[in-house]
Amino acid sequence: MSQSPPIGSAPKVSLTIIAGFLGSGKTSLLNHLLTQSQGRKITALVNDFGALNIDSELIEAQHGNQVSLTNGCICCSIGDDLMRSLADIMRQDPLPDHLIIEASGVADPTRIAAYAAVDPQLRLDGIVTLVDAAAHALHAQDPYLADNYHKQIEAGHMLLLSKPDLVEAHQLETLEAELRANYPTTPQARVRNGHLPIEVVLGLQAKEQVQTAPPLTPQIEAHGLKSWSGHLPDNLSRNALADKIISLAPHVLRAKGVLADAQGAYALHYAGGRIHFENLDVTPSGHFVLIGKPELPNAETLSTLFQPARA
Repeated sequence: MSQSPPIGSAPKVSLTIIAGFLGSGKTSLLNHLLTQSQGRKITALVNDFGALNIDSELIEAQHGNQVSLTNGCICCSIGDDLMRSLADIMRQDPLPDHLIIEASGVADPTRIAAYAAVDPQLRLDGIVTLVDAAAHALHAQDPYLADNYHKQIEAGHMLLLSKPDLVEAHQLETLEAELRANYPTTPQARVRNGHLPIEVVLGLQAKEQVQTAPPLTPQIEAHGLKSWSGHLPDNLSRNALADKIISLAPHVLRAKGVLADAQGAYALHYAGGRIHFENLDVTPSGHFVLIGKPELPNAETLSTLFQPARA
């Protein structure tokens, strides 16, 4: 009869948290990391606000709430209960070598990191915070968002400056100098479209451990933000959709969708005041999510504006 391992001998699962504000490029980074597992058995938990988890769709074809990749990695959607999803992962046999959690764009990553201090099988490897170079000044100076935004940066054991190609060279250098001055011991690097060697992100071996674990019940309303989701018809052109989103500025912070129009399937990303369309070779779900400030119109008005398809 096999015996349970002695207390204290349980295997340690390294935990990396990918943090950053809405639209900073967390999913692009995670998707790239999952393609470079290099023999590691990685499990990724994707945590996103909104009724529909679009990020996991963009990573790979989805089966229920779990995606199994050909290299042995697994990607699971969290839904609204991160704590339960995390507990499910830690009951797996065998356990993964590395657990990556993509935090919500409005989450405080230290609240997630707290669980590495109380679960004997988890070891916090590091919090990696993405800083959107193109939207940093906008978010850092917004009286409504700045406090939460700066907390995410302060929590980082590594800072990744995303979208460096969208700003002038002198602006990027100024931002890097600002971050070095404010966080002199935190390493930083530039990342474009999530392309970064996996060894840069995994293996930070963070020394800081959060000693208490506050309740994890993340709801977008707790941050004072609004979210709206729906299914959009394929007779709405991407340009018309862009016009509708822009009409809601500056109250919209993030919009995402896996959609289709006469030109074919595409992913829509709106963040930092910019809209990007990415052509896809998939069957689109029609899922569409908006996240915005309290001034965002109510659900009835948004439903009318975007004219979602009727069931």
